[in-house]
Amino acid sequence: MSTARLAAHADLPGVEQLLEPGALSALHGEDLSLLRGRLKPGASALVAHCQVAAAADADADADVDADAARGPSPEGIGWTLLIASPHKRDGVLRRAARSGAEVHEHTCPADGPFLLSGGLEADPRLGRLVHRVLRSLRQTPRVLSYNPARHLVLHLPQTGQVVRIATRPLDDLLHVTRCWIALGVPTIAQRPWRRRSSVLVSEHWGTGDLAHHAQHRRALRAAEAAGAALSQLHDAAVAADELPEARLGERIPATLPEIAALLPEQAPAVHRLGRLLRDRLPEHPRTGLIHGDLSPDQVLLDLQDTGSLPQIRVIDLDRSGHGPLGADLGSWLAACLSADTPELGAALLAGYARAGTPPEADELAAWTARALLAGAVDPVRRFRTDWPILVGRRLELAAAILEDPAHLTKALSAAPRGDRGAPVAATGPIAPAVATDSAATDPAAPVVPAAPGAATDPAVAVVPERVLADGAVWAVDRAWPHDGRGIPLELRAEDPEDPEDTADTADTADTGNAEDPAERTDSATARRGPRGARLDPETGEVTVFAPGTDPRLPGLARCLDAHPDAEVVSHRPGKRAVVRVPAAGEQGERYVKIVRPGRAQRLRDALTSAASFDGSFRLQQEITADEDSVTTAALAGRTLHEGLPLEDGVWRRAWRETLTAWAQALAAGPVTPPEGAVHGPAEESAVLESWRDRARLVDPLGSDLRERAIEAARRELGRLTAPERPALIHRDLHDKQILHAPGLAPGLLDVDTAVLGDPALDLANLRAHASWRELQGIWNAEHARIAREEIDAAALRARIPAATLAAYESGTLARLTCVYAFRPRWRALARELAADLRPAPGAPPVAPDDLLHTPDERTVTT
Repeated sequence: MSTARLAAHADLPGVEQLLEPGALSALHGEDLSLLRGRLKPGASALVAHCQVAAAADADADADVDADAARGPSPEGIGWTLLIASPHKRDGVLRRAARSGAEVHEHTCPADGPFLLSGGLEADPRLGRLVHRVLRSLRQTPRVLSYNPARHLVLHLPQTGQVVRIATRPLDDLLHVTRCWIALGVPTIAQRPWRRRSSVLVSEHWGTGDLAHHAQHRRALRAAEAAGAALSQLHDAAVAADELPEARLGERIPATLPEIAALLPEQAPAVHRLGRLLRDRLPEHPRTGLIHGDLSPDQVLLDLQDTGSLPQIRVIDLDRSGHGPLGADLGSWLAACLSADTPELGAALLAGYARAGTPPEADELAAWTARALLAGAVDPVRRFRTDWPILVGRRLELAAAILEDPAHLTKALSAAPRGDRGAPVAATGPIAPAVATDSAATDPAAPVVPAAPGAATDPAVAVVPERVLADGAVWAVDRAWPHDGRGIPLELRAEDPEDPEDTADTADTADTGNAEDPAERTDSATARRGPRGARLDPETGEVTVFAPGTDPRLPGLARCLDAHPDAEVVSHRPGKRAVVRVPAAGEQGERYVKIVRPGRAQRLRDALTSAASFDGSFRLQQEITADEDSVTTAALAGRTLHEGLPLEDGVWRRAWRETLTAWAQALAAGPVTPPEGAVHGPAEESAVLESWRDRARLVDPLGSDLRERAIEAARRELGRLTAPERPALIHRDLHDKQILHAPGLAPGLLDVDTAVLGDPALDLANLRAHASWRELQGIWNAEHARIAREEIDAAALRARIPAATLAAYESGTLARLTCVYAFRPRWRALARELAADLRPAPGAPPVAPDDLLHTPDERTVTT
């Protein structure tokens, strides 16, 4: 029954062959045992396995020599992958061919899914490095740990070394290891292998880990020593900015949606646990240098040492960094409770308390519950046949601890069970289903659990990174402020990597007619483009609209029905959507902007009022319109956001032509505004204040940084006076709104934001976005430098004072820290930007005379 559940969850024909040892052995023609695996519903299933004979040999070696590595030889380890995408299949085969490794392609349907298998040297992500390492060794290593497409750990018995091979650079691991050693906390030094930071070498130390020796007579003393070492680590005075952030994941574990999908009968209880956890976790916990994933199997001990406290070494620091101190204690306690070794948990707390101060009982309980939930799917990933019972047990324990922190004390003081390892069945649902009225808006829309970051309280609502819906994982591309019906979300189907989706999806090129073309996806898994959704900040649940629909934008479904080949380019739920209609017959490519019924006339009026931009710029030309949509012809060209070539001056010429067209449009526009209709520094300051309040709702962690940045920008804006020569400006001008096509005037998008205002604001917007694109890594330093040079030259020609440009630019940058707080992919970077925008203590104010300086007299900086 448990295998059938996993197969149904995986949603891949033939996946049963990978989930059961007997079927996998029959597939390979040899006895195999399953080690671990990962499932991506509808996309891929990847498992690691070991020859039963190789495992038996390893156990025999350990019986002969207690210090021998217990792992099998590399020849006995392999992997099997079932993957839906032919492109990913081809990628696996191509990479294996480069290193000469053999990948076996099993018989499968012509259209997939495709079944591949191989050894360590053919691993989909690690293969080439593993090949190089193994070929360089003059001894037979033993495999200590293998997570396919993630990492491999080898023991070299003859030289007494351990080699860790990873798919990513381990520079942060090297850095925090040096910090641990400098602080005197017992760990093992690491060094790169042949200057490769993704391969590290260390000493093989001790006689095993504490989890393996949990029943040894000295195990409790070793746990006490680990507690003392942890307290020493937590009490260390290490500046946070010297450390990477601990890799803890989101505040609310990403495992919750997966558990709800695996055990639908537990979904209401899982949702409730997420809400309880958010309420219980402290908003501002004590932070410092932490391990990040502490458990008894991360503590090595030397049983040959006869001292009063055994010698220990804490290992696996790849998640270590700056983070909440309580997370380490909770991680350890959760591991001990899950393994039925509560005495090790109590011993670590005793050692910690002798050297430091543990968190309060409520906080300790919350972090323990969080760790239980984060690790609840471990039995699934390790193919325990009784995983439904084990997962249910962890959910039940987490619920009990969250409801009553005293339950944690009782659990730690309980005597260990005699039938160690025997699972205890959950006694039923953890809690009743949570009622929701979110379906009232759209009865056809499924209500699904949000991935990490979903909210339970409007004061701490955080936009999730991913949402589970329709058996698939959807990434949250963008979100917008609460509109009275929830927080609007734009979702895209994740494009599984081979086989892991480990990298952010890159911004994709477009013809430039989308509201935000560079942030959409062309994935075949999202045939009709992104989907709309809403996050309920009261419950943390996400309502996902059916593809190509929006209850408040009926024109969206009507447009897609009329044009079966059309694709949604962008979708802001409840407000607008942009649909690309491909060329057909004599009709060229078109774009349809869809708004709420009765509001299309506003778009048409905006195009008319922005007529002064037409001529110097190419504008979208209306083809047809109705009450809720406007169809325009596609504009040729590529957005400046994409970063044109630097060769032959193409990039500089594109910017110069754009800024020349901008100056011409300003000269052609109206100069006598109606009373009170000019957008100047006061109006921009009010915009900043509004965005500050909106961002606080979704990213409370960055609030203090943004607050300081915004206040500094508002002070600079407050020094400016209303513009003496207002003009018709775009007001939201940035690189995604401008298209370049050789031989044509620059294209300009979204002129519905145009108002009479201070021309300096348009140039400041462009300049701020140039710096932001460089920080994002979308542009290189040269692209950003040239853009700023051309913008500064345009400001000089327009006689815009440098201080005025700098004040508006500081406002735009501060606003970007708020806007990108709504975009999970860029949230952390937006916080970094906010930190960089803080004024230095004691920095002198801008002198009044500086307002008279032009860019050639005073450097404009950010």
